[in-house]
This record gives sequence, C-alpha cells and structure tokens, in this order.
Amino acid sequence: MPLRARPGTPKVMSDMSSGVASGTPEITVTKLLESEDTDKQEREKRELLIILKDLAGRLEHELKSVVAFWDSYSLDSEYNGYLSCLDYDGTVYDTTKYTIPIAKQAYMYSKLYNTCDGYRTEQVLVQAQLGGEFLIRHCHRSHDNRCFSAITREGKPLEIRPDFEAEVYFTMAMFELHYATKQANYLARGEAVLRAVLAWAKDPSPLMQSISPPNCSLKRLAGVLRMLLAVAEGNRDKVRQLRDEFAWVVKHILLHIKRENAVVLEEISHKGEELHTAKGREVIPGNVLEVGWMLLRYSQLASKKELRKEVLKVFIDNMFSVSWDSRNGGILTSLDADGLSPRKLTWGVKQWYRDVFLILLCAVRVTWS
Repeated sequence: MPLRARPGTPKVMSDMSSGVASGTPEITVTKLLESEDTDKQEREKRELLIILKDLAGRLEHELKSVVAFWDSYSLDSEYNGYLSCLDYDGTVYDTTKYTIPIAKQAYMYSKLYNTCDGYRTEQVLVQAQLGGEFLIRHCHRSHDNRCFSAITREGKPLEIRPDFEAEVYFTMAMFELHYATKQANYLARGEAVLRAVLAWAKDPSPLMQSISPPNCSLKRLAGVLRMLLAVAEGNRDKVRQLRDEFAWVVKHILLHIKRENAVVLEEISHKGEELHTAKGREVIPGNVLEVGWMLLRYSQLASKKELRKEVLKVFIDNMFSVSWDSRNGGILTSLDADGLSPRKLTWGVKQWYRDVFLILLCAVRVTWS
C-alpha cells in the first residue's frame, strides 16, 4: 500500500512504489547508476560534482571550527574526559558528563589522527586518550560490559539506560583508539563490549523490562551496523573476521522492507512481521537514509553489488522521494505508512538537512567508485 499524505499536510507522495514525488530533484543516484545515455550521465555528474565540491569545502570548514571549539572549551584536564553541555560561547551550563558524546568525541579525535594528515599530531592523540581513559575508568562496567549513560564530572555513575547505544559508541572509540595507539587495553575493552552488544542485539530482553518479546528496531540494528563498520574500516581484515555478524545484521535490517519494497518500517515484530499499530506503521526517513548509507558502505567493503543496487533504490532514492516536502522543501521527520497522522507530534520538523547532504554525498561516492 502506498504512502499517502493525510489531509492538511504537505503532499508527500501519491505512489511510493514509483519512487518519484512532485517537487523532488530529478537526478537520483539510481538514475546515475543505470542511465544508458552516456553524455547525459556525464553532464549530470559534472553538475553534481560542482555541488559536491562546494559542499565538501563547507564541511571541511565546519570540521575545523568544531575541532577548534572542542580544543578550546570541552577538554577537562582536571578529571579527564570532555564537557559536552556547552553554550555557543563555550560556557559550561552543566558539568554532568555523558558516555555517548564523550565516546563520539574520542572516536572523532582518533579517526582524524588515523586518517587525516593535518590531524596526525601528538596533541590530537593526547586529546583522544583524554576521553578514552575516562571512558575506561568511569563509564564501563567490566563485570557485565554495560556502560553508564550519565556520570558526574568526577566520574561517579548517575544512570544507565535500557538500550545499548552507549555501548555501541564506547566500542567504536575503543577500537579507533587501539588503531591509533596500538595499546592492548583499548582492544580488549572494545572486543568485550562488541561481543556483548551483538548478544543484546539478538536478544535485548536482558536490558529491557518488557512483558512481551521486544520488537525489532531499525534504530537498534543501525547501531550494531555502525559499530561493525567502524571496527572494519580501521582494519579491513575485520570484514572477513566479522562476516557472520555483518550477515546477521544486514539480513535483519532488510526484513524491515515491507509492502513489496515500498516502505522501510521503523519497528517490526520479533518474528519479522509487520505490526498493525501506529508504532508499527511509523517510518522515520532520517533513520532509513542513514541505514542506507551504512549498507552502501558495507556493500563497498564486502563487494556486494546486488545489495548496493537494492539499497540505492529502496533506502536512498525511494525514501528521499517519499519524505521530501514538495511544498516547503526538506525531509519530514516522521511518516505513517498508511498516510494517517504520524505518531510523533514533531513529524513536520525539518532536522535532516545536513545529514541528508552527507548521506547523498556518500551514496554518489560509492556509486561512482
């Protein structure tokens, strides 16, 4: 059944399966891949390259400004780790620390050190370890491999969440720090939490207080795939070593494609079936596009050409088409697969501009490579 816009909302799409929506850009990644008109294809490539070159320059400028902001205001030299509750001028408005932003920042410092010549300095490595050591000492609970989600500035635990998002980013930080420093303690922690996350992905019930079996969540699977990709990109041998784990998560992500490839649902039952509830009809375009980008990256690392074609069509082109607000522009935050009122009141908020640019940039890069 096609997605329909409910009365009073911007017209999203009259028929999702067609992959074309009024008001959306005519050039799609699939068209670029499959076009038989070589001259037209080259013209469209040149047009996109101009746009992407400008975008790349902007992103490089923003990266430099973000790192400079971190260097100036977030580093906690007294207690280690990073302060993340910062105002625009760098003023600290809360000293509570959170595992996810600390792990993301430690991962980014390490990734920049490992992959970008301009950041391969002793200072960047020290700043990465500032976060890594705090994560190990105060965020990771070694007896069960859980991670506290919130910690005081000094390192006392405050709360732990009933999901494994913190553990995903902890694992990413540990592996990237290991690739940068070659220190065994980072690898050991990363390996331990990675195995725990994979177990929780297959059965999240130990983390949740639920009477019935937990539903399969696209967001939860996306976290696992994000973690595996981060591990494999730093060491290509991991693509082979984690072959079964990649296969499992990709298989279960593809189960979220329903209605003859017309929709990618956010949640399905633990048996892989569609849920006949408002939550079961929910489509979150940003999550679908992001998962599509990660699947493309995996298809590139593992040389899965058929997967790449399916992902480009279903996760990228179709999703971009149906979620584009043809009246006002931008990607809608949430949709209902039956065209009813979206479950979330923030469905019309536009929060995916930059994310979508990056996802399309990566999609084009993978396509042309």
